[in-house]
Amino acid sequence: MEELIGRLISPWTSVSNNSININTSSNLATPNVSASSPTAMSLKTSNLEALPAEIITHILAFLPAESLAALSRTSHLLRSHAHNDLLWMQFVRDNIPNSNQVHSPSPAMSWRELYVAHHPYWFLVRHKIWFGDVPNTGSIILVRYNPDEGCIEGFRLIAEHGAHTFDLWQHNPNVIIHTFNPKVSLWLQDPVIKLDYNNDFPDNRLQKEVTMSTGSAHGICSTISLCQPIPKQLQDPSMALWPPSIIPSVQRVRNESSSRFRDAAHRPRSLDGMSESTFRIRKWVQFANIMQQLGAVRMGEDVVTYSTLLPESCNATKERPWQGIWVGDYSGHGCEFLLVMQREVISNTIMSRQSSTGSLPPGMSIRQAATGSLPPGLSREETEAEAQDDRESGFNQVSELQSYHDAAERGIGSLSETNGETLEDPAVDSNVPEAEGSSAKITQRTSNDKSAQTTPTDNWEYGRLEAIKLTGDINVPRGQYTWIAEDIGPKGLIRIGNEQMFAGARMVKSWGRIAGRGFRHDRFIPSQLILISHDTLAQYWEDFGHISFYKRVNIDDYLNV
Repeated sequence: MEELIGRLISPWTSVSNNSININTSSNLATPNVSASSPTAMSLKTSNLEALPAEIITHILAFLPAESLAALSRTSHLLRSHAHNDLLWMQFVRDNIPNSNQVHSPSPAMSWRELYVAHHPYWFLVRHKIWFGDVPNTGSIILVRYNPDEGCIEGFRLIAEHGAHTFDLWQHNPNVIIHTFNPKVSLWLQDPVIKLDYNNDFPDNRLQKEVTMSTGSAHGICSTISLCQPIPKQLQDPSMALWPPSIIPSVQRVRNESSSRFRDAAHRPRSLDGMSESTFRIRKWVQFANIMQQLGAVRMGEDVVTYSTLLPESCNATKERPWQGIWVGDYSGHGCEFLLVMQREVISNTIMSRQSSTGSLPPGMSIRQAATGSLPPGLSREETEAEAQDDRESGFNQVSELQSYHDAAERGIGSLSETNGETLEDPAVDSNVPEAEGSSAKITQRTSNDKSAQTTPTDNWEYGRLEAIKLTGDINVPRGQYTWIAEDIGPKGLIRIGNEQMFAGARMVKSWGRIAGRGFRHDRFIPSQLILISHDTLAQYWEDFGHISFYKRVNIDDYLNV
């Protein structure tokens, strides 16, 4: 082995290596090298070429695709080795989850042709989960490789309410439970991404937009383009970046542009400068007829920036079993997808409601007891209008459930800032007499109940849960917190459920976010997170008197062709 290494690092081998510097700005497709060209001629056989064929193949298996393409330009012999289709088959399979389902490069003639056909867009399949910056609602798509057509395709992930009924909470009959049986699926009728094997790629795939064959309606056109990330040292809180700062990401790009991202500065000039965690899709409607192709009218153009999720943020582990993508019930707004992350608690002052501790987002407002005080700059008329927005958005279904109205009326005009002080239970209203079985009385009683304290079997419950909307609505849009449980361990524990529906479930203190239309006067209100199982969560919105559910989404279930 020492002799083999010495031959590979000999002066002649070093010269050969210098001749195969990687040109990352070029495509992988390599032209035929003329026998008379300097790169195809050598005065003697290099030490690398003198090795047995099986050893050369083993060495080349450690090279990335770009280096292998560059090596094929150095000599005829190395070109024949670099075109070994078994090497390129592995490149393709490394980018495809569940690659054991891909047995043939068809419709391509070889694995190398297939890899080159979709280069450099294989990262779309490798990361598979993508969420977009569509205003308010957002969008989440799943990308997969279709071996039957040899194409890369992406579809929107959607969810519909299943059977929807109302039940009374056995623990507190004044609270309504909204049952939730969502139907999650891919919208296969209208692909968001469709890159065919024989797609007409431009000469410079890095800088040019690629036309896609998507859209079932006549005149709908779309293109996909690569992104150039903004270096971390140049990122500023005033910049409009995607993904939002509260979602972990190794790269962020701009999601606002006066030129609608037509400038070449928004796209990479080389593979080293290309972002593999973001991309953009441009879509528009084009009106034309057979006689007026050149005078076609282009209208309704829209550009959406997509980003992926880090595996360590969205994959459940033994230490962080609650992490993942969830779908939640948002009543009149329909179903929405959330990213739930389980983090370490970084402050010893748990449940203090101090934004400086990092337990909650800076500047968070909470709903306290009805003291009659109002936040600065907000009139009582605006507060009442905001409460009306909440009712219209589905939080308070007054027309169906009168009990919601009573719960909401106690909180109108009761906003204030924490200002760093430690608060007692914000659900307790000192100005409103406690009714038997009210949530305030229950919370106050159970927090002092010795039976609600943690047991040794609860030691695996720790940390802070943060739920961020991947898709949103007109009140709380995508990319914003929807609820936060500061500590699901002993310090946040309220009680262990003993009623039939939530028997054995941990109920911990949390804060749920609400806002008026247009994300006006957003604030956090007291709530309780019910940890039913690692696949089912529930949220008790104390002010509104109802419980809604969240279900885990197993992404791999929707990626199989």
